[in-house]
Amino acid sequence: MKLFEKIMYPILIIFVLVAIYISRINLYYFESAMVVDDGIFQLMIFGTLIFASFMCFYRASILRPFRGGVFATFLVIAGVVFLCFAMDEMSWGQRVFGFRTPPFFLIHNTKMQLNIHHLVINGFRMNNMIFTLFVKIMATLYFLVMPFFYPKLEKIKSFVNRFAIPLPRYTQTGAYLILAGLVNLIPSELRYVIFEFGFYWILVLMMYNPLNEEIFSRKSLVR
Repeated sequence: MKLFEKIMYPILIIFVLVAIYISRINLYYFESAMVVDDGIFQLMIFGTLIFASFMCFYRASILRPFRGGVFATFLVIAGVVFLCFAMDEMSWGQRVFGFRTPPFFLIHNTKMQLNIHHLVINGFRMNNMIFTLFVKIMATLYFLVMPFFYPKLEKIKSFVNRFAIPLPRYTQTGAYLILAGLVNLIPSELRYVIFEFGFYWILVLMMYNPLNEEIFSRKSLVR
């Protein structure tokens, strides 16, 4: 485990435990101050996603000459996805710059803001698809399935390495499973905000020090 991880894991644990504690002694404060829009956890989610985006763009720029255009392109795509997720968390700066909400979002967004994750279309909440279904599927594949088959099947290993997919180590898989268990101690439907925060934090640590680190490391390159 690298020094950065040794520092960030304890900080993550402290934040999650504090959130659990406050939610159980003062649920109103937890829901009205900690996990609301522009609250501390949303700001940390935003910062985490921006950091993940920067990491992808940086790696694409330095590794393209050695790993090729496909590798770099998928890193750029990942960076754009993280950037879009980050901006959507902050309603694309709407609350900062104060511009008007487009008519479509006034009708279909539960908070009448310019973001996708609060959209409700035909009774279906985008939150359920993006942060419940998508995150759970991705987490299951990333943390439980892919690392098991990566060293065993050459086709999967080749695919993962060609398309710049970072894979978790056992420590990161364990952290994810612990997080999934801990958030269930929060007596609020808004527990998903804490899960998002922890999941993205662990995802960044996974990207920083993945199981297939050699494909992202300049030390392994032949210059």
